[in-house]
Amino acid sequence: MNSLIPDTLYQPPASQQIYKSTISSKYHGFVVEKYFAARFPYQTCQAWAAQILNGDITLNGKKAQLGSILYEGDRIITHAEVRREPPADRRLKILYKDRHVRVFNKPAPIPVHPSGRYFRNSMTEVLKEMFPDEIPRPVQRLDATTTGLIVFARSRQAASFLTKEFQKHRVHKEYLALVKGKPDKRRFTLAAPIGVLAGSQRGVGEGIMNPQTATTQVEWLASTETHSILKVVPLSGRTNQIRVHLSSQGLPILNDEVYGEEEGETYEYGLHAWKLSFQCFDRYLEFKAPPPPHFHSFLGGLEKEYL
Repeated sequence: MNSLIPDTLYQPPASQQIYKSTISSKYHGFVVEKYFAARFPYQTCQAWAAQILNGDITLNGKKAQLGSILYEGDRIITHAEVRREPPADRRLKILYKDRHVRVFNKPAPIPVHPSGRYFRNSMTEVLKEMFPDEIPRPVQRLDATTTGLIVFARSRQAASFLTKEFQKHRVHKEYLALVKGKPDKRRFTLAAPIGVLAGSQRGVGEGIMNPQTATTQVEWLASTETHSILKVVPLSGRTNQIRVHLSSQGLPILNDEVYGEEEGETYEYGLHAWKLSFQCFDRYLEFKAPPPPHFHSFLGGLEKEYL
């Protein structure tokens, strides 16, 4: 990444990061080191075991032991090493709010939750500072490098309702993808199952583990000599679905270091959640969020429709 950090990004000073979590029913019965490897796959099971042996992880107020069985409601505290987080764009623009939801045009890079190298530089941590009397409740996932529309519920009831709407695929989502290359067709559908390759990385084809069905509709909008803008509609909600499917077609998203390649010294990314519509109790809500400025020169006369 760029050693010259733009003024729009914030990098907090180095500090020891402390993570607190409560075991949900999903992880009831897990061995402690396997729980960490499953929930936080950016480290191997062996690395988590080393942290447990080092005394960096407590379970219900006592130092965790390898092989300990976890139960729903157990409290875990993890003391990470002193480190400096990556820079993030903490400018959270609210597009809409009512008593049930807030809708943001998410910047990048910033993850939704603390994860990997990010902690304070995450949307939930920033929102705790902005709205100290509320619990941040995101009802969907966007990657750290994905910009655009994201919904946070303002109550437990709204979070439960909207989570079910997303899980049952009753939410309409459209993305704009800035990719390298040009597709062969104007419209096409990608339906290759997506599975795990290694660690948390996903892929398609032979050798994947736990394949799951995935469908992505794609429409070509415009191209330059080197890049294209695509409108993408995911009909399923697999992790990294758009990034994996497009990369498998030789259309990697701009500056995707996992499924494509970094574009050198830049903090500009190529996946934007452009359109979102959903039912929220008795109201049907529809939103559009203009993409970041670096998309503009690639739209080829479509600015009025997509900006």
